[in-house]
Amino acid sequence: MSLVVIASLALAGCVAPKPGADLPPYGDSVRHTKALQTWQEGDEVTPLHGAKAAEAMRNYRLAPGGGQVPSSLP
Repeated sequence: MSLVVIASLALAGCVAPKPGADLPPYGDSVRHTKALQTWQEGDEVTPLHGAKAAEAMRNYRLAPGGGQVPSSLP
């Protein structure tokens, strides 16, 4: 009787579903995001006009912290 129980437990362990088996391979989302943010040959390059650059710099300076680079010195 105990042999039947042990055999059934062993077989149940072999056919148990694998956790995460239905998920995409680990790291695909990171590789996809990097590919979206990396310029590839033939991609369109949109110019940054002066007014847009000035507005971005103004917003950066007005952000909390004043746009200052943090110092690593005490």
